[in-house]
Order: sequence, then C-alpha cells, then structure tokens
Amino acid sequence: NEPAVTLAHSRLVADVQAQQGLSPRESARAAMVSAETAAAAPKHAIDQAVALERSLLGSATGYAEATNTLKVPVIDLNSPDAAEQMWQAASTVGFFTITNHGIPQSAIDEAFAVSGEFFGQDKEAKYKASPFAKNMNSGYEFMEQVRPSTGTPDQKESLQITARASAMQGRWPTHPPHFQTAANTLMDTSYALAKRILALLEPKACPQLAPGTLAAAHTLWSPGGQCTLRMIHYPPTEPYDPSAESNTGARLWRAGPHTDWDALTLLFQRPGEAGLECASNPNAPGGVKGGWVAVDPMEGGIAINIGDMLSRWSDGKLYSNLHRVRMPTPDECKPPKSRYSIAFFMQADKEAMIESETNEPITAGDYILHRIQSNY
Repeated sequence: NEPAVTLAHSRLVADVQAQQGLSPRESARAAMVSAETAAAAPKHAIDQAVALERSLLGSATGYAEATNTLKVPVIDLNSPDAAEQMWQAASTVGFFTITNHGIPQSAIDEAFAVSGEFFGQDKEAKYKASPFAKNMNSGYEFMEQVRPSTGTPDQKESLQITARASAMQGRWPTHPPHFQTAANTLMDTSYALAKRILALLEPKACPQLAPGTLAAAHTLWSPGGQCTLRMIHYPPTEPYDPSAESNTGARLWRAGPHTDWDALTLLFQRPGEAGLECASNPNAPGGVKGGWVAVDPMEGGIAINIGDMLSRWSDGKLYSNLHRVRMPTPDECKPPKSRYSIAFFMQADKEAMIESETNEPITAGDYILHRIQSNY
C-alpha cells in the first residue's frame, strides 16, 4: 500500500499549499477572520465543539510548533489523593497520564501486535475485511477523516471497533486469526479502567447526578452501546522542518487540532513514537494561545483526556481540550517510520441523556452522529 500512501500524501501537500500558501498580510487577515468566526460561534450546544475547531481554519495557529516545555500531570492511581490530582488535571488542562492503572502490559502489547499485522495488509484487503460504515462509526478507513480545523484529511488509516453487535457484523478482521480476542481483551480492561476514572471524577464534576450514573450510562455490547476501540496507523512521512525555504513541512500535521467526542479517552502509545500534543491553555480564545504541550509516550503510562460529552455533563467544569498529532522531527525520521496508537473512547450509550444546568438535553446517539457528519 506504499504507493497509495505516497499518492495520498502528495495530494495532501497540494491541498495544504493551495489552502495555506498565504502572504503575511493574508495570514493576518485569516487569523482575524478566525477570531471573528470563534466569536460568532453557534450557541447551539451541539455545534460548539465543531465551531471551535473551525475557528482554527485558515490561520497558522493549528500548525505552530510546541512553544514550551510543560508536561501534562502524571498521576499514580494507587496514590491516596489520586482523585484530587485527577480533578485538578481534568478541570485545568483536560489531559493527564496515569500509572499503576491495572491493565496488563501483555494485553497492550498483543493489541499493538495484531494492529500491526492488520495494517500490514494491502489497502484493498483491509477494506474488504472491515468495510467502513459511517453511520455505525465502525470499520476501516484510509485518510477519510477531515478535521474542521484543517479542511484536509488526517494522514492516517484506522480501524474502528464499536462495541455493538450490529456495528461489527461483517466487520471483524479475520487476519490475524486472534485479532478479535486481542482487541476484546484490551477493550474490556480499558472499559473497566474508564469506569473507575469516571467514578473518581463524578462527585465534583457532576453533583447533579446520582452516584454511579456516569458509569452506568456506558456499556459494552448492548444494543445502544457506542464505546469504541480505535487502532491507528500513521504511515512514514517527511519531517517537520521550520527552517526549510518552503513552509510545506511546517504546515502539515498527522492529525489536525480537534477535541474528542466522547466522555473519556484512554490512549495507548508506544515509546519512541511521540507526536501527540494538547493546547496548554484551554481558557484562551481558540484554546491554543499558550502554545502546545507534548503528551509523550511513557513506559507503563496511559494518556487520558476529557471528551466533549463529559465536559458537557459537568457543565464545563471539566475541559475537553484541543489536541493534535504533529509531524515528526528530522531526528525522528532517521529513517522515516510509522506511528501506531490505540485509543479507547468511552462513549455513552445512544439513549443516554446528556444534560446539565446550562446545557440543553441531547442524547449521546444524536451527539455522536452530528460529530461524525462534521468529520467525514
């Protein structure tokens, strides 16, 4: 599938050059338009997150280098004050890394192993094994997700495994043979951990809810289940090079700035495959005024971030922060290599009603469908 990757990459470069080849005056005007767009963002709650992402379109904000050396908090789940540490992180930057999480490293390694074997097939075989169904949010896709913040496809391929029987009918890969077992093992353990985290955050974040409401709103393999395990592969690519005469290298991304649609995301990364960054100041206009902060892989750690659903449930007490996957640096491209990650999205069941004091009620099913429509 390398020629297809190269062709798609060339098209992406052309799109970016056409869209972002701005003079300084044009860039300033684009930034002004973006600010005006953000100020005029729709008040309808379903559209707020999409409007935030679209406000970055046409400006250089989404492509700038990380400008500081800050790191997201690291929280030991065995610590007696883990709940308070988690609250502080979730209510300020919306990102943190957890250790002593209880998921066996063997389960994580096995999931990455089957992911690599699946993505190692040619593109036609992957589409045939797990055809993408947008309305189900499941199956294989290759550079089909277009972020509202960029207007061009993310440089990745992914496999969505949504924990609902109807979503996965005819979409379970049979190569490698133990794929389903490995994926389900990581999904089950991730789900248990996500419920534990929700229980720790719920008392302060959602005092209007009866204890246990958040966890109960999320199920695996029920008729309305929406939790998803997403295996992601970013093919080898050219490095980010801000010193190059052409701005092309500095204006590309592997995944454009976005917020997650779910309640909670657990992201598994491999050491030596960095690139994830979050906005350092979610209170700033556009959420990126303070620059970008690395969320690097950590041995024995899992990156956690708050999603739009939980931010909405908490009436904004918890932050669903913008994040992106940057281009690799020149040193990371010696030689060019792939980046793999696996995300577990804790997404409330379709019929779950998400509401808070200042947010109108909306079902989780409607919310997810709306976000899918804005991205594909």
